[in-house]
Amino acid sequence: MQASSPVIKAVTIWLTALMLSIAAAVVVIWLVNAKVYGPAKQVENYFQALQDGDGALALGILNAEVPEANAALLDADALRASTEGLEVLGMEEVSTSMDGRTNVVVNYRLDGAEQQSTFELEQTGTRWMFFDEWSFRPQDLPTVRVNAPNQNEAQLNGARVLLPEGSNTFAAFYPSRVAASYTSGYFEAPEQSAVLVGPGDSVDLTLRSQATEELVKTVDARVREFLDNCAGEQNRLAPPGCPFYHLTDNRVEPPITWEILEYPTVEISPADGHWVLAPLQGKARVSATQTDLFSGAQSPLIEEKDFTFGARLSVTDAGVSLTAVID
Repeated sequence: MQASSPVIKAVTIWLTALMLSIAAAVVVIWLVNAKVYGPAKQVENYFQALQDGDGALALGILNAEVPEANAALLDADALRASTEGLEVLGMEEVSTSMDGRTNVVVNYRLDGAEQQSTFELEQTGTRWMFFDEWSFRPQDLPTVRVNAPNQNEAQLNGARVLLPEGSNTFAAFYPSRVAASYTSGYFEAPEQSAVLVGPGDSVDLTLRSQATEELVKTVDARVREFLDNCAGEQNRLAPPGCPFYHLTDNRVEPPITWEILEYPTVEISPADGHWVLAPLQGKARVSATQTDLFSGAQSPLIEEKDFTFGARLSVTDAGVSLTAVID
C-alpha cells in the first residue's frame, strides 16, 4: 500500500494538471471565440474597412443589399471621408429572443454629435469545431439624394459627381457623414451635410447655389462696358440700342454728350434652372446747347436721366456673355 502511494500521487498530479489544462484551453477558446470571432469583432472589422476606404471589404462584411443608386460614396477617398473623425464610445452585444441572433449596439461620435447604430448578426456555423461564425443580417444600404436646381455637378465627400437634370441619388454605408457642396469660378453652394446611422436611411441634401464675387465682378464689367459704349455715341439724344434718351421740343445743337453718373448694381439669382440678372438701374447725364424754337433763345441743356433695362446672362465653359434687353 505504501509502495503504491507515489504512483497514486503522480496520477493525482497528472489528472489535476490535465484538468487545469483543459480548463485553461476552454477559457482560451472562449476568449478567442468572443474576441476574435464574436459579433462585436465583426462590427470592428466593418468599421475598420470603412475607415480604410475599402468598400469591397466593407460590403462583403456587412452583407448588405445595394440599392439602385450611384456608388460614388462606397469606396476610396469618398468612403474614408464619410467616417473621418469617427470616435467609438462603446460597443455592447445584446442577445435577441431569436436563437442564434445578437444585436451589436455601437455608440459613437461623428460630425460633433453622439450617435448610435445597431447591427443585427446571426450565427451561421462554426469554424474548426470550436469557434462560432457570425454574419450580418442582410439590410438595405442607406441613400442620400443631392439636389442642385441650377447645377449639373457637385462635390460629394470631396468626390466630383454628376447631377443629371439637377439631382442624383447615391448609396452609402452606415454610419457615415455625407457632405455635398459646389464651387467653381462663377458659382458656389455652401456645404450641406447629414449623418446616416442605420440601414434604409434616406436623406435629401439641397444645394443653394449663388454667384461668386468673381462672376459678379465679371458681369459688372460687362454692364459698364455696354453703358460706356452707349455714352460714347456722340451727338445723339437717343443712342441706338441704349437704355437712356432725352426728348425735347427744342432744337439741340451739337456737340451732344452723355455721361454715366451711377452704374447699376449687379444682382444675380437662380430661376427655373437659369441664372438671371435683376433689373439694372442707373443714372446718366446729357449735355448740349438747346435753342427755343419760339423765342430763338439758346441755353445749356443739362439733364439727369434715370434709366432701367434688363439683360440676358449666359455662363458657359467658354465664358460670360451679356445681352442687353431694351424696351
